[in-house]
Amino acid sequence: MGRIVKKLLILFILLLPVRGEVIHDLNLNNNYIEINSTLILHSKNYLDYWEITIPLQEDSKVISVQDDIGKIHYNFSNNELIFRTNNKRAKTRIINIMYEVPLKREYDFLFVNLNLFGFENETYVVIAPNFQYFFIPNAEIEYGSKIKAKGRGALEVKILFGGKNESKHYFTNSNFDLDKVEYYFWILESITGLKIPTKFGILILPKNKYKGEFEEWSSGTFKDGLIVVREDLDEDEKIATIMHETMHGFNSFVLDWDATNISWFDEGTATYVSSIMFRILNQSKPEIFGESIIWREGNKIYTLEPNQKPVDLWNYYKKNENWMLFWNPRKYSDWRREFGYAYSELFIRDYLKDNATALRRVYKELLKINKIVENSYERNQIIQKILGKEFRPCYSLDLEEIRNCTYKLNKMKFVIEKNGKKIDYKVEIPELPKEEVDMIYKITNFIIEKIREIYLILINFLIL
Repeated sequence: MGRIVKKLLILFILLLPVRGEVIHDLNLNNNYIEINSTLILHSKNYLDYWEITIPLQEDSKVISVQDDIGKIHYNFSNNELIFRTNNKRAKTRIINIMYEVPLKREYDFLFVNLNLFGFENETYVVIAPNFQYFFIPNAEIEYGSKIKAKGRGALEVKILFGGKNESKHYFTNSNFDLDKVEYYFWILESITGLKIPTKFGILILPKNKYKGEFEEWSSGTFKDGLIVVREDLDEDEKIATIMHETMHGFNSFVLDWDATNISWFDEGTATYVSSIMFRILNQSKPEIFGESIIWREGNKIYTLEPNQKPVDLWNYYKKNENWMLFWNPRKYSDWRREFGYAYSELFIRDYLKDNATALRRVYKELLKINKIVENSYERNQIIQKILGKEFRPCYSLDLEEIRNCTYKLNKMKFVIEKNGKKIDYKVEIPELPKEEVDMIYKITNFIIEKIREIYLILINFLIL
């Protein structure tokens, strides 16, 4: 779930203590996202003007800048917007910036990843139309006819929409029957205890095109709200793969704080979903750290070899290895890739064997994390503390004990209960402050102006 976010923080060219809020109002304007940003600036002392530098993302086009006095002259170059407000002695100023960012089009979907500026450790709010897929990592989001989000500092906004076919949880430009995956969507809600309040796009690509753009060893991938699946898969494989990738979509909501590229929890839960789907669809799937599956059809005998054997797990423990704590399938092109998938799923099975709903509490706790974690050890410590279990499934130095443990987990029943809680927050939009007046400054100016008037009258009288 690794993620690098460019922090677009506002810089002030003054030495006084200041704070501020930003309200970003997003609207769709043809092939652009139009951003109407309102800055509410506060200072402890009265100021005559503010000099501000605001970094904007690449491809931004500034339309206008104005404050509560009127239009502001600005300079925009190298993705930096620099301006000085009009003169007005006040503790609070309101500035409005209008700019737009172009949408990108690929496979007839429209998408954009916005990097919106903000104040460090201060509140921001985003208001946007209800796009099919809309997500802001590390923010409280209220999904309704208008989407509202609340967070701190600069923020990343992911938007995806389009498609000729749409269902309750998906949209696509292909002819794939969305009802086939809608039928099983509740399974993910049951496992996680969550109801995701947004839709996921589905893209079906020919095998050669898929291999050219994504990992050729995979059958599907999830990225920024889009599920991509290989066209050459049979119908049941497509369904299982889409559900697997949808689980990654669920996980993106609760692991948005994880910037480490460690995948064992994310892949473990998604692969567990794959196993459920294969069993529901009556399809054979290799055992993990298990034995060969042999069956007969007519006069032919078929053998399905396991994904790793008990002895492989025993060797890992015997050597006292721990690289699985930092595993990511993209890091490996050898046996460790498939070992990692098997080990991660084995852990999830072991975690759920006595309580099929145990992950609901875990997902609820993961949602509460509100800081970016880049340190791998800290990340593992956080997740394992929430899980309350060491990441060593079927641990033993006795091969027979491992064999018995993996046998039970391969034969375990998948118990699924219909339930789920919607991810949603109530977000209050800050009210714009009323205009303030520095009374001492105003009275002083009034007296000076009156003295000036009297002086001019006297001068004119003496001349006459």
